[in-house]
Amino acid sequence: MYKKILLIPVSLLLLAAAAVCFGLLYLSWNFTFPEKTYVAAVALEEPALTRSEYVQPTQPTEPETEPEETTEPEVIPEGPYYMSLDMSKLASHYNANHDVAGWIKISGTAINYPIMQNEDNNFYVDHAWNGAWSHAGAIFADWRCNLEDSDNTLVYGHNMGNGSMFHAIKNYKSAGWGSSHKYIEVATLEHRYLYKVFSCNVLYGEAGAKFQYWNFINMNRTDYRNFVNSIINTSGAFYGDRRHLPRVSENNFITLQTCNSGANDGIRCVLFAYRIDER
Repeated sequence: MYKKILLIPVSLLLLAAAAVCFGLLYLSWNFTFPEKTYVAAVALEEPALTRSEYVQPTQPTEPETEPEETTEPEVIPEGPYYMSLDMSKLASHYNANHDVAGWIKISGTAINYPIMQNEDNNFYVDHAWNGAWSHAGAIFADWRCNLEDSDNTLVYGHNMGNGSMFHAIKNYKSAGWGSSHKYIEVATLEHRYLYKVFSCNVLYGEAGAKFQYWNFINMNRTDYRNFVNSIINTSGAFYGDRRHLPRVSENNFITLQTCNSGANDGIRCVLFAYRIDER
């Protein structure tokens, strides 16, 4: 009799445990953990700037690369450097398009292009030197600058994956490579200039940057000290001599800028050089 009475609560306990187990199994079969989701940030396209609406120069961003024919880089001549830029080619390009302000050439690289200049810094971001639409754009000078007279001239170009335009600028991050390509030829319709590479820097090139190198164009002595000190303090590969820095009253600078990577993150590769010869 007692055995039968004891069997009843034991059976009830077993039934309760079975119900709990079945419930847990049912939940495990039907329950899934929520997935973590992310909302992607959307970059807004900035409107084109004109001279009258200008706040600060528009920095070109790197476009997607596409196949494009390029000429083989020429061999760097042995011995003392000589200027080999073809002035007749510059004149013929100017006759075809008066936006041609000059020419730039770096021996041993694909950089051998006309320098364009327009009142809208956006135009030659996606137009070739002849004004036709181009994925690679053109090499162009900031409209605020004068290739002959500005203390510092800003020149922009895309970093094309096929090695064209200003792609070679990134090579200056390697001091060994840059030391064998340290001269830049620049010509206007009237003069030929030789520049010597001073420093290669990877910098943030948009509003809010601590070193706004693009706003150093015509400099007084204070501006010049800030400009040179900022270059030295942010330099990735320094080619100058800190004991004999160029003087603002004797040298004109040129600043070449391109994108540092494929991402539109505002990071630029910037090459600084100063004038050492005029002909």
